[in-house]
Amino acid sequence: MERCEGYFRLENRRCDRTATRDVRATDGQYYQVCEHHARQAWTASVAHWNGQSDIRSSAPTPLRPVRPQDRALALR
Repeated sequence: MERCEGYFRLENRRCDRTATRDVRATDGQYYQVCEHHARQAWTASVAHWNGQSDIRSSAPTPLRPVRPQDRALALR
């Protein structure tokens, strides 16, 4: 996979790890993240990047896991 699209807000930088999975953020878009950001879903932020660079092409977005009750509502 590609480089993780996780964003470290305190350090204002992109994650250096390799992405291992796709997750959906609060903006409805899918992002590739590493295990660290996937485990920290309640506090992690993600952004789309220009290639492998550290230049963002989108604003940082909170990464939130889908709650079971939200999933049930979406399936109706």
